[in-house]
Amino acid sequence: MSQDVVQVIFISESKLLLGFRQNTEVLANYWGLPSGRIERGETPLQAAYREMDEEVSVRVDDLQLLIQMPDPKYPTTHYFYLCHSWSGELKNAEPHLCREIRWFEIDDLPTDCTPITYSILPLLKRYLKGLE
Repeated sequence: MSQDVVQVIFISESKLLLGFRQNTEVLANYWGLPSGRIERGETPLQAAYREMDEEVSVRVDDLQLLIQMPDPKYPTTHYFYLCHSWSGELKNAEPHLCREIRWFEIDDLPTDCTPITYSILPLLKRYLKGLE
């Protein structure tokens, strides 16, 4: 059974928030976007709000769906939401699953990011260029 995933792209001053995954079933020891599985009965948007409260302890505001795409390796669909504003202080709320969270320049991401994170970069850069 597949379980679809939401990923939230936190953007601040052309920087991207990533977390270093650990002790996870999939893609441990990689940097990735804050994310989580969509639970039964939830919409992707509801899951994004819930997961960001659980993972980084913030209430996200005004999420915008950037893209919905299938995972190339797993029977999963990813929903990528953009977040430019939030309430509360971003912090690692799941240290047992995430070693740390950190801001990275979008053009200087670590080499050990999840493949799905890299796959959306061209689209994300085009989107950000349109905001300038």
